[in-house]
Amino acid sequence: MMIEESVIFVLCSVSVSPSSSSSSSSSSQTEISPGRSVTLSCQLYSDTGFSCDYWVSSVGFELLWVNQAGVDLKTDSRYQILSSSDQYPCIIITLTTTLLNEDNNREWRCRLTHRNQLQTSVRYTVKYSAPVASTTLTPVRSSNSEKTS
Repeated sequence: MMIEESVIFVLCSVSVSPSSSSSSSSSSQTEISPGRSVTLSCQLYSDTGFSCDYWVSSVGFELLWVNQAGVDLKTDSRYQILSSSDQYPCIIITLTTTLLNEDNNREWRCRLTHRNQLQTSVRYTVKYSAPVASTTLTPVRSSNSEKTS
C-alpha cells in the first residue's frame, strides 16, 4: 500500500454570520442571505501516524480555494483565506467572504493537490431560492476528473 492511499479528504463545513437557526452546517444545503458573512472550511486528515508537516513538505499535498475558472482565490481581496498545517487535522483551509446579490450561481472549489496535480475537489455553489431573499450553499464532492471551462 502506498502512503498516499491512507490520506482521507474530509468535506468541509459552512458557517454563517450573524448566526441564525442554521448558522453552522455540514449538511448538503445551508440557507443564507446576501450580506451575511460565510466561512467555508476544508480539512485533510491522515490515518498513517505521519506528522502533518510530512504530508505538506515531503509528500506535497496542498489544499486551496479556487473560483469557477480555477483561479486561486488568494489573489482576490474579496476573500480572506487562512491555512494551517501544524495541528490535527493535518491541513485546514478556510475561505471567508460576505455574500453579495451578484453571487447567484457563484461556485467556490476547495482543491486537494499532490505536487500540483488535482486529486479531488469539493464545490460550493450559491443558488438563490427566491429573488435575493435567501440563498443555498451546496457542497459537491468531485473526483480528479474535474474540468475547468
